Formats: sequence, structure tokens, C-alpha cells
Amino acid sequence: MSIIKLYTEDCDPGVTLISNVFIDYYLKDANDAQLKIYLYLIRHISNHKPFEISNIADEFNFTESDVMRSLKYWEQKQILSLDYNSSNTLTGIELHNVDEELINPRDNVHMFAVPSFRENESAENAKNPFPETKFTATDLLEMSKDENWLTIKSIAESYLERTLSANDLQVLAHIYKDFDFKPSDVDSLFEKCLTQGKKSMRSIKKVAEEEYASNIINPSVNAIMNALGTNGAPSQEELSYINRWLSEMNLELILEGCRKAKMSTSGNRIKYANGIFNNWKSEGIKTIDDMAKAEESYRMNRDLPKKQPVSSKQNTRSSSSNDIYKQYKHGNYDFDALEREIRSN
Repeated sequence: MSIIKLYTEDCDPGVTLISNVFIDYYLKDANDAQLKIYLYLIRHISNHKPFEISNIADEFNFTESDVMRSLKYWEQKQILSLDYNSSNTLTGIELHNVDEELINPRDNVHMFAVPSFRENESAENAKNPFPETKFTATDLLEMSKDENWLTIKSIAESYLERTLSANDLQVLAHIYKDFDFKPSDVDSLFEKCLTQGKKSMRSIKKVAEEEYASNIINPSVNAIMNALGTNGAPSQEELSYINRWLSEMNLELILEGCRKAKMSTSGNRIKYANGIFNNWKSEGIKTIDDMAKAEESYRMNRDLPKKQPVSSKQNTRSSSSNDIYKQYKHGNYDFDALEREIRSN
């Protein structure tokens, strides 16, 4: 076993605090070894001293396997994350803040039945740069009919080597639905995270958010920004427009509208494009073919008033020519007198 670095998201040296959420929700289900090891880690965090798994085993007369099983139990509960090196040797333990976000929303009654302290969830979501859909049991059951979702679940379980918990499924569904990750994207994401020793869904979620923000895995967003002639990642406002477009239209039509916006204005192209799409929506345009037919119809109707005057002039000219023809044909001319006049000259 190697030397292990223990660290936390934040720390108050000299004080050992146990989260009320931990006591309310996790205490009743954990066994003796799991509780002892977690409390040891909480107490040990203020020492800032590295240790080995054997130190914990000796402290409580456990085997090292007992210690690792307990650590993996807490990792599955999202209480901590285990870091590994390329040789799959444990090198770090990160303790997470224990809050109600870790609780299964379908089973959130704790041992003291204290009401949730999350009084303003909508305000929190407004501040969250990555709004997360809360999927119900019915939602997940309906998603089980989706082949892509089943493939993504299989990929996650294969990499994590365990059955996914309810919280795992929430995070995975968030990545799939809210970030529009395809199975190949999820496979790349998990491979990258596990290579870096990140095996908790909490850590994987953070990496997914980073990749989504930088458009590493979302080529559709990149393509749309390029079509608008804009470099770099979209702002949150731009991303909200783009996400709505992608939910309502196919990518080919979106790109065509964005190119038109780019050619038409140097100002706020994203809003100009949105105006184009609103017009198309009101006209029932859903495909490139629909758009082409609508534009052809527009050109024909636009050119029609210009063709009418030309036709009128042509008719006038034709009528005038006929009148002249009739005048010369039926006029009363004295050709003999005209001939005598020419000869006399």
C-alpha cells in the first residue's frame, strides 16, 4: 500500500464536526466498521499528515480489506472520493461536504423527521450555471425504453464495476438529458475520469460540466457558434437559446438559419437568428426543404408585381404597333403625286 493523502473541500482545524445530514440519514444504515473509519477520517483531516491503509487497520484491529470495503461503501454514498494512480493504487481520499443533495429524493425521510432546510430551491437553480433536471422514478422508468439510455447505464456500470444507486442515476440522467451526451461521449467521459482516478459520480459530474461548458463533447454547439461566426464558448444566455433550438429543430435547419443571420447582421446574431426561427416556426417550416419551398414562393410573389407592368407595356407597345400598321395599311395616300414630287426634286 502507498502513502495516502487525505484532504477535504474545506477544513476547520481543531474542530471535529459531524454533519447533521450525516447523522440524520447515514448513521442508521452504516455498520460498525464503516462508522469507525469515517469518524477516523473526519478526525484525522485536521492533522494534515499522510497515512496508509494499514494505519487504519491497526487502529481498529481490522483487515486492510475491511478498510477498503468501508471506503468503497462511503464512495458509493458520495460521501468521499477515492483517487488512484495509473497502477490502480489508492493515493488519495477526498472528503465531501455532506448535504441533502446526496440524498435520494424518493427516500428523504431521516431518523428525526426534520423538514428539509432547502427552502428556496428555485433560487439555487437560478444561480446554478448548469440547471439540473430532477428526474422522478416515472421519468427513469420511461427512459428505460430508450436504447441510448440503456447503453449509457451499461457503460457507467461497467466502468464503476457496481450497480448504480438512485443518486448515480440522477447524475447520469442529468449528463445524458441536460448535456445531450451520446453513448460514445459518456464512454469517453468515464474513461477519462477513471484514468485520472476519479471514480465518484460527483467527480464525474464536475468533469462533464467542464466539458459541456467548453464544448469538448457537444459538437452541435460548436457547429452553431461557427455558423454564427462567433469564436469561443457561448455565454449562458446564448446557450439557453441554442438548447431551445436543438430541442425544437434539427441541426441542419439551425445551421442554415445561423448562416443567414451571419450574412444579414454584424450585431447580435444570436437574437437575429432567433427571430428567423420564430418566423419559420409561425410558417410551419421544419426542414431545409420546407425553407427552400417557402423562399421560392416568396421570390415568385415578390417578383410578380414587377412583371405585370412590363407585360402591360408590352401590350401597349403591341397595340400601338398595330395602330400604326393599320394607319399605313389603310391610309388614303396619292402615290402618283408622291412619285411626281420625288422626280421633280
